[in-house]
Amino acid sequence: MPKIIKYFLKVRKDLLAILITAILTYFSIELWFNNHSEFFQGANKIGQFISKLSISYISAFIFYFIVVHIKNEKDKENINEYVGYKVYDILTSAHLFIQPFLRIENNKASFDDLEINKLHTLLASIIRDSKDAPYIINDENGTWLDWWEYLKESTFKSFNHIYDRYNHIDTKLIKILTRMENSLFYTQWDMLYIIEHDKTFGFYSTQIKMYLSHVKDLQDYADKNLSEYRNMTPAFMGYKKNGY
Repeated sequence: MPKIIKYFLKVRKDLLAILITAILTYFSIELWFNNHSEFFQGANKIGQFISKLSISYISAFIFYFIVVHIKNEKDKENINEYVGYKVYDILTSAHLFIQPFLRIENNKASFDDLEINKLHTLLASIIRDSKDAPYIINDENGTWLDWWEYLKESTFKSFNHIYDRYNHIDTKLIKILTRMENSLFYTQWDMLYIIEHDKTFGFYSTQIKMYLSHVKDLQDYADKNLSEYRNMTPAFMGYKKNGY
């Protein structure tokens, strides 16, 4: 029964408003107006027509609720399990762009230890081609660029897996993901290989800061709508609510 109530409360508000109006109208006519004299000639016929119209809508709503709405909600639940898994994968990757930098000074640091006003200083302390990243290639440590490329590839795979279920996904989530995908952080990615006068990530601090603002939007959405799937991510590392 609680599940039915949950599904009922997720019906579109306008449909629920019409349903309540139809029920109140039907009972008002059948239990009150029919026991009184006509206010004007033909009022009874009009009342019966409205009563039948109300019953028709109530019947149609019951059919819609049982046959269409409940199925859609169950489909969303099944899809949300997978989508939630992928969304938290994206969040984890976003954390890991920064968290290993923090752990150079403190091996117990997590992403929520980041102070955004110190981001540029942190990024400027990391040499992009330095081979001390937490990423192994051919039995040796890769560069920090190799690490970021790995995280970017993982993130875009998750984007695409979510987009494959586009028709069943909340448009607000699609909007957030699209903004992330098209952020300067990714569209200007080649600069990480072109810029020579600055060997660090410091020059890229504006792009990563803008990206993290989109990640914050995704985190807020996930905490509100997908939190039950948070710990299902295999790469889950120290995710904390409101960690930005």
